[in-house]
Amino acid sequence: AAPSARLPARKPDVTYRLRLTGGMARYDWGINGQAFDMSRPGALQFLMAEGQRVRVIFANTTTMYHPMHIHGHTFQLGLAGPRKDTVIVRPGQQVACDFDAANPGQWMTHCHNLYHAPQGGMMALLGYQT
Repeated sequence: AAPSARLPARKPDVTYRLRLTGGMARYDWGINGQAFDMSRPGALQFLMAEGQRVRVIFANTTTMYHPMHIHGHTFQLGLAGPRKDTVIVRPGQQVACDFDAANPGQWMTHCHNLYHAPQGGMMALLGYQT
């Protein structure tokens, strides 16, 4: 990222590891082995507090690419990497995404392959209040 767009150097206050799970054979996409259920959104929720530096580690345990998106925020890859809202996580790889919790609300994180997200369950809720 350009210096003006970089996050200030800071250790994360909270880290969440989101394992991307599932496969085509059973069409059982999820995060941490669980499919998101709109009738129980709090069942797959990751909480933080406003002002915290948050690290989300997307760990892909599947054989497919997953473009992971976080609503309501841009994140930085590495100490001086690009600012993004979507990152491709290759099979068997993991990517760490840092952002500052500066936009309170209930925000979805999901795979941008739509047949993996609302239809398949590879979504979770990131939430915090002022």
